[in-house]
Amino acid sequence: MKKTILAIALLALTSSIAHSEEAEPALMDAPSDYVSSLLSQCKEYAVEDEIAEADMKTYLLNCINDELKEGDYKAIKVLPKDE
Repeated sequence: MKKTILAIALLALTSSIAHSEEAEPALMDAPSDYVSSLLSQCKEYAVEDEIAEADMKTYLLNCINDELKEGDYKAIKVLPKDE
């Protein structure tokens, strides 16, 4: 009886571990034109929110990454160059 309970517990543990590994979707890099459009959009938000110049880079990076996360894209670490 103890072996049966142990086997069931072990099976439940391994199946939940396997399921959690499969649940992680692979995130893709966002297209560069999409990231550029997000930069423009976030700059408009920064003006509306009256963000100080000293805080601008951090604000823009967080804003872009929030939008990328919503679209299931990988976050960026550096702001794209202005065109």
